[in-house]
Amino acid sequence: MRDKRKILTAVAAALVAICLLVTGIVISGYREGDAKAADQIKKSAKMAVKVKAEATGTEEATTPSIETPVEVQPATLEFTAKKKAIKAGKSYTFKVNLEGAVWKSSKTAVATVSSNGKVSAKKVGKTKITATVGTQSVSITIKVKPKKIIGIDAGHQRRANLSMEPVGPGSSQTKIKVSGGTSGRTTGVPEYVLTLDIAKKLKAILEDRGYQVVMTRTKHDVDISNKERALKLNEKCNIAVRLHADGADSSSAKGASMLYPGTDNPYVANLSAKSKKLSQKILDSYLASTGLSKRGQGLYVRNDLTGTNWSTIPVALIEMGFMTNASDDTYMQTKAGQKAMAEGIANGIDAYFGY
Repeated sequence: MRDKRKILTAVAAALVAICLLVTGIVISGYREGDAKAADQIKKSAKMAVKVKAEATGTEEATTPSIETPVEVQPATLEFTAKKKAIKAGKSYTFKVNLEGAVWKSSKTAVATVSSNGKVSAKKVGKTKITATVGTQSVSITIKVKPKKIIGIDAGHQRRANLSMEPVGPGSSQTKIKVSGGTSGRTTGVPEYVLTLDIAKKLKAILEDRGYQVVMTRTKHDVDISNKERALKLNEKCNIAVRLHADGADSSSAKGASMLYPGTDNPYVANLSAKSKKLSQKILDSYLASTGLSKRGQGLYVRNDLTGTNWSTIPVALIEMGFMTNASDDTYMQTKAGQKAMAEGIANGIDAYFGY
């Protein structure tokens, strides 16, 4: 009889130990909705206690209780690293507090986002960055800021304004506000049409590269003096690029050149060095892109240009070619030629800023 009780006691103890050992499994199963598994273990626990009571001759003990666990709620998805603004050409890695996020940018032309949340800003604008984990999503609208702000002056306009204005701040010397410009001897296209065509193409290229662009004009029927053009670009631009084309009595004159203020300029001598650098970068890239020839030495100092003398920012005037030369004139009216011209100027601007 005594041996039987020892055996029953051992069996009961083993059953209790098994019940306690699987409690974690039961709880886990319960959390997943497996109520049947939990009930079965409770019954096993009661049986083990009853067997032990019979073996020891004691009254049946209370069945160990298995408390119903509190359901754990999933964490709320939220950003742990974010920015509201990124400069074009730069990147920043966004992060969230949960693993396995799927990332998306609503406007990939403005900014892209990689699988690990790295946002690469491309051009000025706004886009929504969204992270999704399971059924949860979190979003933020970011602004892409420009690399730099570029001023473009498409030289001339449909009608000249022969009224006079000071050639520079405080100057008693005056020049006409805006001349009519030259025209294509072969194509018949006026200079004011060519300059705006290139200005628009240049604007599109620069914006795609992350710049913001300010234009002095976007149509032909305007009346904006050279002084007024400079003052407009001074307001928020980092540099000013003035687009023109040459003309000469001789049809053999050809090639591109740049005009910039000299160190002896009475109005903007402080801009000479940076303006010369900008001019050189643009001319080098322009010639490489177009294959056009360089006129003479390429860079020339001019201190008598109103649109230059009223600038407060580095300024470069490009003479894109001779409209009185058949070869230059024809080239500058081709689709491929204008594309190369605009890209060359844009490449020069990139080189000036070190991009």
